[in-house]
Amino acid sequence: MTASLFTDEPASPPERTTRVLIVGAGPVGQTFERALQHAGYPVRTWSRSHGQLFPEGTAQQCADIVILAVRDDAVSQAAEYITSHGAAGASSVVLHCAGSRPPSQVLASIIGKVRGIGLLHPLRSFVHRDKSDDSDGSGPHSEQELRGTVMAIAGDGAGMLAGQELCAALGGTPLLLSEDRLPIYHAAAVMAAGHVATLLDVASQLLARVGLPRQVGQRALTDLTQSVLRNIEEVGLPQALTGPIARGDAMTVAAHLDAISRVSCQVADVYRIIAESSLDVAYRKGAADDSTLAAVGDVLQSRRV
Repeated sequence: MTASLFTDEPASPPERTTRVLIVGAGPVGQTFERALQHAGYPVRTWSRSHGQLFPEGTAQQCADIVILAVRDDAVSQAAEYITSHGAAGASSVVLHCAGSRPPSQVLASIIGKVRGIGLLHPLRSFVHRDKSDDSDGSGPHSEQELRGTVMAIAGDGAGMLAGQELCAALGGTPLLLSEDRLPIYHAAAVMAAGHVATLLDVASQLLARVGLPRQVGQRALTDLTQSVLRNIEEVGLPQALTGPIARGDAMTVAAHLDAISRVSCQVADVYRIIAESSLDVAYRKGAADDSTLAAVGDVLQSRRV
């Protein structure tokens, strides 16, 4: 007698009968696993580190929905592997989580072998934590941690429907996209996530130049950034913009650029480019006179290479 691989099914009839296979043992896969189990789905997970796809003594079963929560450059290989080894078949929909990759490209090799293909990308930041942290590496253990999260969904007809089903079950907000819009969507996500982390790293280096220890500086800047996010939640943009550009303080902006240029021309360029976008926000906010904002623009223009 063979056992079912979907051993997370509750003893009583499950709320949902759609069987989900999550491929990948990283933070994205772990988050989906917790959330989907909480939503009543029978879920199994697998990664190469787990060993055989179908261990001895278990029945070979195709999942109804497969989520490929693997590295972007591993999506195609993972799709081919699970399809060729019987974990996905003609009745399966295969979704990947690589936000910038069109399903028709990275899943091209399995088109015709499965019922549908698509993308399901939660607009969240996921990080591997140190083993010493009080977690398994994927962040807070909340079964509802994806509730309210915008999720990009793309793909063919079956893929779109499967993505919408899971998004609704997890309490997410669906963002239905055509494949040509994925790069813009993903670029926006990177600017608000990865680029923010980089900006804080650069800013902490500047604080270290004036004597604040790196770790202390990171903590201080994290608190500052969190206060900005709270302001955005409370009053929105452009009203949440503060600082010298918002008030049209050209003298301070010039002093910043002079000082930073003596430390790093590259950092000065970063400051100037972001300041130009901040100036657009300041005009929309309207807290400073146009003449003072124009003076800030003149300073930024004069520092262009």
